[in-house]
Amino acid sequence: MHGIPIATVAICLLNLSGRGDTKRLMTIKREKIGTVLEGEGQDSGAAAAFGWPDKGESRSLKRAGRLLAVSDLLWIAQAGLISWALGSLPMMFSAADDGQVIEGDLTGLAFQAAAGIALVAVLRVFLQNRAETVARQTARAIQSRARAELLSVAARTSPSAEFPSSGAFAAHVTEQVDLLGPYYRNFEPQKVRLRLVPLGIVAATAVFSWVGALILVVCGPLIPVFMALIGMRAKAASETQQEELVRLSGSLLDRIRGLETLTLFGAIERTQRQIADAGERFRTGTMRVLKIAFLSSTVLELFSALGIAFCAVYVGFSLLGEIQAGTWGGALTFAQGLFILLLAPEFFAPLRAYAAAYHDRAGGLAARKKLATLFPSQNTYRNPKRADGSDVPVGSISLSRPPAIQFRSVSISHDERYVFKEFDLTIEPDETLLVEGPSGSGKTTLIDGILGFQEPDSGEIQVNDLTATAIAPLLRRKVIWLGQSPRLFHGSLKANLLRAVDTSAAITEDDLWQALRLAGAEALVQRLPRGLETPLGEDGFGLSVGEIRRVALARAAMRKDAVLLLADEPTASLDEETAADVIEGLRKLCDGRTAVIATHDPALRKIASRRIDLKALGVLAEGEVFA
Repeated sequence: MHGIPIATVAICLLNLSGRGDTKRLMTIKREKIGTVLEGEGQDSGAAAAFGWPDKGESRSLKRAGRLLAVSDLLWIAQAGLISWALGSLPMMFSAADDGQVIEGDLTGLAFQAAAGIALVAVLRVFLQNRAETVARQTARAIQSRARAELLSVAARTSPSAEFPSSGAFAAHVTEQVDLLGPYYRNFEPQKVRLRLVPLGIVAATAVFSWVGALILVVCGPLIPVFMALIGMRAKAASETQQEELVRLSGSLLDRIRGLETLTLFGAIERTQRQIADAGERFRTGTMRVLKIAFLSSTVLELFSALGIAFCAVYVGFSLLGEIQAGTWGGALTFAQGLFILLLAPEFFAPLRAYAAAYHDRAGGLAARKKLATLFPSQNTYRNPKRADGSDVPVGSISLSRPPAIQFRSVSISHDERYVFKEFDLTIEPDETLLVEGPSGSGKTTLIDGILGFQEPDSGEIQVNDLTATAIAPLLRRKVIWLGQSPRLFHGSLKANLLRAVDTSAAITEDDLWQALRLAGAEALVQRLPRGLETPLGEDGFGLSVGEIRRVALARAAMRKDAVLLLADEPTASLDEETAADVIEGLRKLCDGRTAVIATHDPALRKIASRRIDLKALGVLAEGEVFA
């Protein structure tokens, strides 16, 4: 059960819905329509863009790599000072003893060499720390933006679209995005470092010995070649492990939420075994990834050690006079041999760092691939346009009056089947339109289109002569929404009512009671032990279905500046008394607003100024498949 604590943490960090199934999740997102931020309509690009750096972040990562490269290349100067100091100064001091050189001058040179070595070392440490800071900050910025884009796209997704479970989505936003950090922080800067440092060290080595440079050139590429072969295996294992984590997170959350049902059906022991099996699969997958990581480390150290050993053997035999070739004329000196030996490990350092970060790359790319499949396609923000196609300045748009809504030759399809085909509809300002029709006739799709959740395949949906998808961010701040499964949040009843307003400071207690009276919920709240301060459990635990619907209607009434009212089956599953109260509340809320109510309930016809039957209009293509 090694993976369960990780999944639990992810679930606790982001519990979007409080319910495990997709249908309830879509209902919850409907309840958030009125609080979507105006900036939410900004283009986040296609889903595949999640976790990708922008141009500025790419430049920062390259800059971090260049800083690392400069730090490594400074080792050439530092190694030169060290080899000169250890190889030349002793002979010069010996000459000073013979009176050939002034000893005071040699002491000064020794201190200068030591100072130079220390200065280069400090500069290298500074550059390395700066590079790590830049890479870390950039990786954190990419992660933050990826999470923001995921949440933004989730909020923009059509409530009728398929949506992952809460546990799976939590794993994506936490675990999957977390894997992007090491990838960008550790791997990306190493690519720049790898292109520059080995070439610099080979060039410096070749100045004194072309054989030493040849040894480095031959041994060096073997490391990334073998690491790439192992890395492909690591990437596949990492993808499998992440899929297992997502499944584990989703199944665990669903079991926890359905604990009461599982207990009543006597399925607790079976569920425990299922969770234990899932945890064991996750543990096995984790050990498989670690086994590959240890194998790659062994390969890495083997070829690095062989390369350094070959250099050491060549330098040793050259100094003993056994090897005369490999230099540019004279024999290899002690200082030159020491210089080559000091450079050899640093030649392999970028290769080792690149290979070590290759596992971060495998995890990061697997995570980015999973994020790309989370939302296959999304509508993107487009500049608001008038009916004639001309652009409208965003700052000039306002919704202070009930809007007019038009569907012009609109065709919308799902799963290669038409929902609307060449559909035309005009809703006048201040009109209350009742939309009837059987399940699947397109009532919810029509509401989604008004809110900009549905991009027509052809035709256009306009709100006040502006395209619906472009004006959607502003429209959602001016809408009253009431669905058949309202969402109440954990907290006081007052806090739930205040979720409908942007600024709660201007709301008085009289405003709250007025909204409750409109919804027929005043007596209900007065009976509660603490009135408005009565705490509610998650999903309105403690209230009946009808009471939740009344509180939701009161919350809707708090949005007094709304110009549009949308309701989807607002009286479904209610008794006659509660339904009558809801209908009366809707009648009052419709006054002075454009209203669209989708329903099967004939009792709602009395508050409508017009009604349409989608089945009778023939807008449903009767399951017509694309030609």
